Amino acid sequence: MKHAIRLLALTILLTAGLQAQTLNGRFVTSAYGWERQLQSGESSSQLRAYENVQLNFGTPDISFHTYFQGSTDFSNEAENDPRFRLFNAYLRVKNLADMIDLKIGRQAMFAGVSYGTIDGASIKARPTDGVEVLAYAGGLTRPSQDIEYHFYDHVQDNWQLGGQVLLYLVRNTKIGLSYMNRHRETELFYAWHPDAQMELQPALIDYGSRANQYGSVNVAHSTGKLWLYGRYDYDFNFERTSRAEVAASYQATSDLGLSLNLAHREPIIAYNSYFALLEAEANQEAVLGIDYRVHPRLTLMGRFSTVMYDDENAFRVSAGAMNKYASIMYTKDVSYDGDLDGFNLHFTYPLMQGMLVPHVGAVYSTYALGDDLDKTSTWVGVVGTTVRPVKTLSIDIQGQYMTNKIYESDMRAFARINYWFSNPFGIGK
Repeated sequence: MKHAIRLLALTILLTAGLQAQTLNGRFVTSAYGWERQLQSGESSSQLRAYENVQLNFGTPDISFHTYFQGSTDFSNEAENDPRFRLFNAYLRVKNLADMIDLKIGRQAMFAGVSYGTIDGASIKARPTDGVEVLAYAGGLTRPSQDIEYHFYDHVQDNWQLGGQVLLYLVRNTKIGLSYMNRHRETELFYAWHPDAQMELQPALIDYGSRANQYGSVNVAHSTGKLWLYGRYDYDFNFERTSRAEVAASYQATSDLGLSLNLAHREPIIAYNSYFALLEAEANQEAVLGIDYRVHPRLTLMGRFSTVMYDDENAFRVSAGAMNKYASIMYTKDVSYDGDLDGFNLHFTYPLMQGMLVPHVGAVYSTYALGDDLDKTSTWVGVVGTTVRPVKTLSIDIQGQYMTNKIYESDMRAFARINYWFSNPFGIGK
């Protein structure tokens, strides 16, 4: 927390003499209640509450951004409650020399093959028209995204760096090149190993840091009716293709649209992790889709997909119809571990000029988890509403009910309040 406070203090000093400052953000208060089954066969009621806060302060060129969450269970306090998660807290400086943007602090990275949250710095440069270059480096946050001080003592074993180059040099085409190198420390443990005299002795096991290192190139091209996309990822640690994908969509007529996706994927496994010792196989997936508008207010859609493993295949067929307010869908899944038939219905209709938006939904499915097992069924009902009394405030309420052979009745409730605000002001006005 002390790092975030120092960063905020620095931001205030930098912006104190500037005009046209803005404080904007969002408060999200939510609660989720449900009943869960315990190992003893008894049930336990839970009521978990969350408070998400997003705050941004500064000018268009210099600003501080933060997003955090606090949560606890009011009915039965769970382990580590109350919990605090800091998703981001960074200082952003834009348009340095009219070409450089800088971020310092905790930030989420999503750039090509890069993913995750770091405590570090990123820099984005626009050296010329049609070219963007991003580079970043920092320590990995703890999986819980808390702010324990001792984590920084191990930054040498928990770090990530990478970058991305985006090219817009060809009309209607974006080319991306990206790289990521990520290391996270493993938990050391003792195991019994025989010594030279074949007597068992405790030995400290250290596999080294779990590592992911990828490079990627992707290309997207769009020309009105046609959209094309290709991506290739390479795993440097395992020295193999991690992912290869091509996709296309074509608007054949004003009413008819077609789509295709072909992909090869290897399991995402960290080098030096326990899971790297297990045998895992790649899969290939093909998806074909069609959308046809039979009426300005009614569109029919269908999807067929198949996943191919070394010795097994699986497929899914979906068909349905939708308009502005309602949708109905049927899905058929067949795979080596069973099959499923599912029906999904959803309806929503805005009232009072959009201030009140109720919705209802229902799901019915029959499934079997093996060829030699009898089918069972599940029914789910959902009812809820969204209330927007003013533009800056929305209230969501939803109830869920489910029944199947395991749960005779499972009821859940969710409520959320969203509040947005933006306050421009200036020092010395």
